[in-house]
Amino acid sequence: MAALTENEILDIVYALYETDDAGWSATDDEYLAARKYANVAINRWEHYDNTEWRGLWTKLTDASDGDKTTDATTQYDCPSDFIRPGSWVRIGTTHYSVYPPEKLAKYSNATHNYCYFTGNIKDGFKLNFNSNLTITTGDTIYYEYYKSATTFASTTDTTEMSDPYFIVYFILARFIKNDGEDNYEELSEADERLEQMRVTNMSGYYDVSNNVESTLDNFYGFEK
Repeated sequence: MAALTENEILDIVYALYETDDAGWSATDDEYLAARKYANVAINRWEHYDNTEWRGLWTKLTDASDGDKTTDATTQYDCPSDFIRPGSWVRIGTTHYSVYPPEKLAKYSNATHNYCYFTGNIKDGFKLNFNSNLTITTGDTIYYEYYKSATTFASTTDTTEMSDPYFIVYFILARFIKNDGEDNYEELSEADERLEQMRVTNMSGYYDVSNNVESTLDNFYGFEK
């Protein structure tokens, strides 16, 4: 299924709700309310049943912000949509183990390659390297991370969601409920599409094992 823009999604909602194809203007109260409902739908999808959505894993190199090259310091800004890291962090071809911040005290004199992430959603996140290391300037930083879902703020925005028709039926059910009418059919359609996305997300790839072989001399990227 191709990605649908906010405007395309809300045009479909309009057609199902009003039974014509005129569509709302982007400044109409109904359109702006529908945008808010769409973002509620995205939030529900993002946090549904503690699902880790494959579509929300991305790479630092693909992020729109965040520090991507070294400048000889040991602390760097993470992307604004950063939630949590994957495993190994790399500077060029050099790998750094990721440690939890609460265990750093025992590594205060360590000189091996490790890093850690600090921060929170409110203040933003930072990537920190072992302060006992010398970081050179101009090298590329690489890591994978789990991002927050993109919400709608303009008519051309799209979502990482694999089935945007969940948003269509979620909004439609909300409008029908506001009218005091029975929205069971629309809610059921939305719930079925949400659950199907979860089931598909849990499915493995054909003829590909879910087990990942150990790499880097059997060392692990995270210490727990």
